[in-house]
Amino acid sequence: MFWIWLLLAVTQCALLYILARKGESLSAFAQRDAHANEDMPQAQWPSVGLVIPVAGCDARMEDALRSLLGQDYPRFTPVLVTAQADDPAVELIIRLQTEFPLLRHVTSGAASGCGQKNHNSLCGVEALGNAVDIYVFCDSTHIAEADFLRHLVGPLARGEASFSTGYHMVEPQDPQRVTLAYALCVILMRMLQAMSSFTQLWGGAMAMTRSAWHKYGVGQLWGENVVDDCSLSALLKVHGEAVRLCPGALLRTTAADHNMSVWRAWMDRQVLFLKFCMPDQWLLLGVMCLMMAVPLLCATVCLLGGLLHLGSGAGVLLSVLWLAGIVGVLKLWRGFLSKPVALWQWCLAFAEAVRMFTLVYLQSIRAHGILWHGLYYDIGRGGKVLHIHRN
Repeated sequence: MFWIWLLLAVTQCALLYILARKGESLSAFAQRDAHANEDMPQAQWPSVGLVIPVAGCDARMEDALRSLLGQDYPRFTPVLVTAQADDPAVELIIRLQTEFPLLRHVTSGAASGCGQKNHNSLCGVEALGNAVDIYVFCDSTHIAEADFLRHLVGPLARGEASFSTGYHMVEPQDPQRVTLAYALCVILMRMLQAMSSFTQLWGGAMAMTRSAWHKYGVGQLWGENVVDDCSLSALLKVHGEAVRLCPGALLRTTAADHNMSVWRAWMDRQVLFLKFCMPDQWLLLGVMCLMMAVPLLCATVCLLGGLLHLGSGAGVLLSVLWLAGIVGVLKLWRGFLSKPVALWQWCLAFAEAVRMFTLVYLQSIRAHGILWHGLYYDIGRGGKVLHIHRN
């Protein structure tokens, strides 16, 4: 057991260190893309249809939508899609239409054989038809820089790829443990995106050419699936089609006094989407879960045992060495935050994130469906929706 612990502890620190260094290289990658975008003539930029499913009245929504609607991009048509005509977001959409005349609002109705977000996106694409060259899909609660669309579309405009993806970073507005743990989880997922073998589409910021949409039957896929990004990433993997990461297409997500149940529900979905759509990556996630949880658990037990004079000297020594290593790595990770936080608070957030990750993964083993925005989806193989339960 000691040697397993030692192996996992060393591997954990090494992996987190490698990911941190990979993350540090993303800014240079984004700069290269920015220079390539600047060199491209205005006439070469393709027309874009920007589809944004919208629901509810999140306090962050208005600023986020304004940042997307005010993009510095020559030709784009924004389409906001709500499930119902009386959705709380409709009032905001009507106000925004007075400022952004090109903005279109589509009412999709309730989904019957797929995830509601998928259904909304499909209705948005239908409204655009063949009038645009590129389809872009974004969430409605993340802040975009003015050049976000250029970064996301640039590789497609230059013919470097048919699919591209951005990601987001959480900006904690307080040092609460759950808020910081949420931010840490998103950093981890962004760093994994930077590894070419793990790069996949993220539904909050992804783009594809219209020809690729038809070539791979994206509409048919989404019309039967619970989620957009994981299902399409799995399909593209089968066909050997690469997804181009665009580090400059980085959205910002503010989080303050983040609710434990909201964070838990988000974590559940991230793990379950992989389980149903990309089971091989879900199994790898289980290995990562062991790698994260075992060193922390063993070190805690050994250090407590040492304080009570019940543990072995070797166990206490390894625990101290692991603790020094993980704190050093987390100090690097803390550098990705927009505002500094105390290192001890960041370390406690790491422990909380590992605890939640372990709990969520263990419970995902027996799961047969996904609860998402009040709807429960019974899921079959590949993420196919078998039945939707409504309250």
